[in-house]
Amino acid sequence: MPQLKKRDRRVERTRLALLNAFRALILERGYDRMTIRDIVEAADVGRSTFYEHFESKDDILRQSLTGPFCILADAAADSHVQAHLEMIVAHFWENGRLGRVIFSGSPRRVVTRRLAELIEERLAAAPGSKTEPVIPLRLVAAHLAEAQLGLIEAWVGGKTACSAETLARAIALSTKASVNALLRGAN
Repeated sequence: MPQLKKRDRRVERTRLALLNAFRALILERGYDRMTIRDIVEAADVGRSTFYEHFESKDDILRQSLTGPFCILADAAADSHVQAHLEMIVAHFWENGRLGRVIFSGSPRRVVTRRLAELIEERLAAAPGSKTEPVIPLRLVAAHLAEAQLGLIEAWVGGKTACSAETLARAIALSTKASVNALLRGAN
């Protein structure tokens, strides 16, 4: 019987301390003015400890968004759960100040790239993914990531109002339409 790898609670606590420090500092100073030194000081860990968990400031941003972005990326798959999408969109609204920081400016390129990677993984694994897309799969994923984040950025930024449920539905519909047009409609 295979043995399950036991999670080290100290490692988990350290990682959580780094992520919490990162989040607090991004709100306090913004992404560009925050340094790794600031993060390790706020988390009360050594610099080498940071690098045991993350490669860079961009990497901690990427990893901090992987969970929520998996739900957004799932909208590109036929099996996405609308209630999960609504929940994550509502989460972005509730954390609007953080969203305004990470969905615009210099963090946007890191955020977009991470979401595009997750979308591309799902598109590549989807049934029928062997059909030739209109454009390369990586470009389809980049398009979908930009479209989803554009809607969220405008909404969180207060450029227009609607409910989280309405925005989640719009994200799901536009994602599905783009997938159908660029992948399934290629034949």
